[in-house]
Amino acid sequence: MLSCDTFALTKEFFTGNQNFLAKNSDRPLGEAQPLSFFPGGVHEKGETVKCTHLTIPQAEKTYTVLGSRPYWIWGFEMGVNECGLIIGNEAEGSRCEGEKEEGLLGMDLLRLALERADTARKGVDVITALLTQYGQNANASPLFDRRYENSFLLVDKEEIWLLETAGRQWAAKKITDWAAISNCYSIGTDYTLCSDQLEEYARNRRWLRPDEPLDFAKAYTLPALRQSQSTPRFRRLKKLISAHQKPLDMANAKKILRDHFEGEIIEPRFGACYGGFVSICMHAMTWDSSQTAASLLCHWDDLLGPVSRYSASMPCCSVFIPVYWAGDVPDAMKNAGEFYREDSLWWETERLAMLISVDEGRYGVSARAALRRLDEDFHARAESMEQCARNLMQQGEKEAALQNLAQLTEACTAEAMQLIKQLAKEISDDIRQAGGLFGPRKEFLEAYMQRTKLELLK
Repeated sequence: MLSCDTFALTKEFFTGNQNFLAKNSDRPLGEAQPLSFFPGGVHEKGETVKCTHLTIPQAEKTYTVLGSRPYWIWGFEMGVNECGLIIGNEAEGSRCEGEKEEGLLGMDLLRLALERADTARKGVDVITALLTQYGQNANASPLFDRRYENSFLLVDKEEIWLLETAGRQWAAKKITDWAAISNCYSIGTDYTLCSDQLEEYARNRRWLRPDEPLDFAKAYTLPALRQSQSTPRFRRLKKLISAHQKPLDMANAKKILRDHFEGEIIEPRFGACYGGFVSICMHAMTWDSSQTAASLLCHWDDLLGPVSRYSASMPCCSVFIPVYWAGDVPDAMKNAGEFYREDSLWWETERLAMLISVDEGRYGVSARAALRRLDEDFHARAESMEQCARNLMQQGEKEAALQNLAQLTEACTAEAMQLIKQLAKEISDDIRQAGGLFGPRKEFLEAYMQRTKLELLK
């Protein structure tokens, strides 16, 4: 599975002057990804928690969490907790022997860390302890048997940690500037912490010379075709971040998540939506590939708590909606399951993206321009509302501040749904006038509609 691009910035590298995380979650085709809010609590001794494949003992206390998750999976692709811990994960492939029984998914480990840890460093401890006890590499796809290991970027108010795992081995590195990961191990000899057997495990299998220092990425990376497809995205992500001579802002972070190698020799030949080459904003061309299912930008605000921007489906065909720690999220964000439904932000955005992909040259420019205008409007309104909310917080009016933020999220979600449906209608009307589906993705889209019960031309 080729999936996900994630980066984290320390406060010196982000204009908000706070540690920051951004992620594109790439998943199997048609796998809706709702945004979900789960309250924490105090739990009785002997309680259990049912994860995707395993049931394990519950912690004595869990934190309230907000996360984006595949509809059928217990865990999160990316999320944040009430303490300001933000985590995103990535699929990896190592040379370690696979588990004989289903372990915890990387997404389960991510949510468990958010529920049980209040800092990035403690999150590393939670994940590695559970990894050592239960293993990983469980099936992570509803379509095929897809198993992988995981890397994690963990961000809190003060620190950023990169954790990379291989089987039940792991290495972790404290980040002092910024980090980017894209499905290929990046920690070399510069790890800060590691599992007790990390070096011995590699040396016993002769994955490095006897006199060679342990380079985690070099020793543990599985030689496979997926590396030739992950490494270009990894390098592109690093290039885009390092190209900035000053701290990144939200607008540039969104632009990075929408990137398709524009201006490079490997820029998609028939437009980004054709899916001919993997990119940071990924579009699938075949059923055994992945495409971006959701995006999240998040940082901590000392008064407002976690401040997020969420995009459903592919970010180049979507808008980033401001989301805050105000108790819950709109129903349209939560309504996302196996099949299409018209009250779902995710499915309506996915429908628009698929319609654009019929003929990107004809439909993409105008649709994206309209989406960007709305996105910029949301950003301006969010910045204004956030400042108003801070002022209210300082005056002791916390409930009023949170209510205003929640209303902004509701309003932006409704406006996004309205524009997305309007654009989808305009494109579908034009396609019908042309006699129905056409172009290089015709057969692909027909199969997609049958699988997901999505009516493109309704």
